[in-house]
Amino acid sequence: MYWFKIFKTALFTKRFFSKQNAYNTTFIDQFIQSNNIDFPGGLNETVVKKIKQYYCLGVPVTCEVYSLIHGRSMNAGEQSLATQMGIITPIIDDFTDDGILSPTVLNHLTQFPETFPYNSAETEIVAKTLTGFKKELSFPEGFFSELKETIDAQHWSIQQMNISTTEDELLKISLHKGGKSHVLFHYLLDVEPSKELVGCLYSMGGVLQICNDIFDVYKDYQSGIRTYANTCTDYIAFEKWYINACRDFCSKARTLNYPKKNTERYILFFAAILGRGVVALKQLQQVQSLYPNQALPIGKIERKALICDMENPANLLKTLRYTEDIYSY
Repeated sequence: MYWFKIFKTALFTKRFFSKQNAYNTTFIDQFIQSNNIDFPGGLNETVVKKIKQYYCLGVPVTCEVYSLIHGRSMNAGEQSLATQMGIITPIIDDFTDDGILSPTVLNHLTQFPETFPYNSAETEIVAKTLTGFKKELSFPEGFFSELKETIDAQHWSIQQMNISTTEDELLKISLHKGGKSHVLFHYLLDVEPSKELVGCLYSMGGVLQICNDIFDVYKDYQSGIRTYANTCTDYIAFEKWYINACRDFCSKARTLNYPKKNTERYILFFAAILGRGVVALKQLQQVQSLYPNQALPIGKIERKALICDMENPANLLKTLRYTEDIYSY
């Protein structure tokens, strides 16, 4: 039964990405052009690449899986909103991560976009998109409240650049940042999340962020970002904590007051992503065996040793095994 469910999940994902890629082909460029009237030079190529290759697939598929909980697929309006969110998310991330806008200015832009005096292509498209959200979202109050908390979490993550930030705080920063962003995405739908679902999404989003950190140990180190994943002194203990956190998300999801068929599809989709994290942690354990009882000296280690190749067939098979460990617990 597990393997049949995995096959259905893979088929669902492939079909959705095919559909969303076709949608993005015309939507993204047209949307950017129509919202960059005052700064026709447009967004920089790096941001546009991230938008097209990652965010305008990642945000919509997340919202589509959330829709499965409610026993349906996204409607046309929700797909448009999710794709718009995929366009502005990396731009807002850059505003905080690169310190382009101060917290006060960013709060004005994201909470009162209709009065923001934009002065760049980036601020123009964010201001116009969020102004539209105030009219188009079914639950704008919930969305903008969560957006503020998500950005506050992003500002807190600046402490990851501070050498004095403890491992415990680094863990809390990642969990909170990931948790808030995934609660935010649900407010792009026409269905208001229950208090219990919000708690489940928060737990799931937090551990997904930890999974991202595990894969980004080298990249984050090169950027001067400290995470629990790249400062860890015991990856075996980390793996135990990580698997328990993944299973905790699954347990919370199974207590939700939705049809079991719906929640199981939601759980398995994200469990399959989280299973990849265990594969990467196993690889980091092998590296750490050469440097026992200390954080990895990442600057002295070959990049290849720290990057987990998920296109490797052996790693794909391992992912399926660890996904079952998480999902079927």
